[in-house]
Amino acid sequence: RRHTRFRNVTGVQTCALPICRKLLAAGAATLALPRFAIGQARQKARIGVLQTTGAGAMYIAREKGYFAAQGLEPDISVFDNAQTLAVGIATGALDFGATSLAIGFFNLAARGVVRIIGAQGRDAQGFPNNGFVVSNAAWEKGFRSFADMRGKVAGLSTQGSGPHYAFALVAKKHNVPMSSIDITWTKTSPNFIAALAANRVDCGVVPAIIVLGIEKNKQGKLIGWVGDEVPWQLGAAYTSAKHADTNGPYVEKFLAAYRAGIRDFHDAFISPEVKRVDGPTADAMLSIMSKALDQPAELLRAGIPYMDREGRIDGKDIAAQIAWHKAEGILEGDVDPNVLMDRRYVRFLP
Repeated sequence: RRHTRFRNVTGVQTCALPICRKLLAAGAATLALPRFAIGQARQKARIGVLQTTGAGAMYIAREKGYFAAQGLEPDISVFDNAQTLAVGIATGALDFGATSLAIGFFNLAARGVVRIIGAQGRDAQGFPNNGFVVSNAAWEKGFRSFADMRGKVAGLSTQGSGPHYAFALVAKKHNVPMSSIDITWTKTSPNFIAALAANRVDCGVVPAIIVLGIEKNKQGKLIGWVGDEVPWQLGAAYTSAKHADTNGPYVEKFLAAYRAGIRDFHDAFISPEVKRVDGPTADAMLSIMSKALDQPAELLRAGIPYMDREGRIDGKDIAAQIAWHKAEGILEGDVDPNVLMDRRYVRFLP
C-alpha cells in the first residue's frame, strides 16, 4: 500500500506547487493505463484526497482490501486544496479524486475534461462537517449568532471554494447580503487559523477537523454547523472525461471499492434513522482513519460527516452550485449538469 504525502515547512500535509507541477507533467503522458486481471500484478489507481474526515471512506476501502479485491493498488496522494487536485485529474496525473467541489473543478468541467462519477460527504443536519467559527475577540464583542456576520471580516480559503459557497448559503438564509461582508482569502487552513487566532478575521467556515482543533486550542468559538442551517452536497468522486468515456471497467472497479468503503463508514457512524450514532465497528473504523489522517481518534469521532450509504449524490444541489458560480461571475463558460454528472456511473438521491 502506498500513501504519498507532501509536507511544507509548517508540517501541514500538502502538495506544494513545484512538486505538483512535476506530478502533473509526469502524469500527463500516462493517462491510459493497462488493465490487469485479478491474480496478476494489480493496477495502480492514483487517487487524490484532502486531509479531512471526508476521506475516511477511501482509507477504509484501502485498509479493508476492497481495492485489492478489484485488482487495484490504491496510491493515495494528499492535497492541501481541491483546486490543485482537480487539475491533477484533468491532466492525467491522477485517475480519481473524492473531495469538496470548487470553482477550479467547475471551470475544468466547462472545458469538458472532468466528470462526476459518485458522491462524497454532505453537510447534513446533525452531522458536524463544516463549522462556522468566530474569533475570540469577535465573540467578546457580541458575535454570537449567524445573523451577526453583517459588517464583519470573513476569512475564507479561496474564491469559489466549498467554504465560500457554504458561507454564502448561510448568509442568504439569515438575510445578510454578501456585499456587507469584507472577505479575506486565506488560501490555506493554517493561514486561516493564524488569522482567526490573531483576531485579523472575525469569522469563517472550515472543515470539522479544523474547527475541533480551533476549539481545543482556544483559538476561537463555534457558532454552529453549516449542515444544521443549510444542507448541501459538499463533495463528489470524479475522474477525467477520458477515463469516463474510454475506460469504463476501470472506473467501475474504483467505484465498487470506494462504495464498499462508504458503506462501512456509514454503518460505523450513522444509524438506520440517519442519526449520528456510533455502531459496533466505529472504533475499528476510527483506528483506520486516525492512522491515515494522523489525528487522534477521539478528535475524529467528534467530526464525522454524513455519507449516503449507497453513495448517492444530490444532483439538484450540484446544479445549484453551478448556477451560483455562474451568478458570481467566476465560472468561465457553461456547464451542463446532465453532462457533468455522468449517468453511466452516478447514483442520484430521489
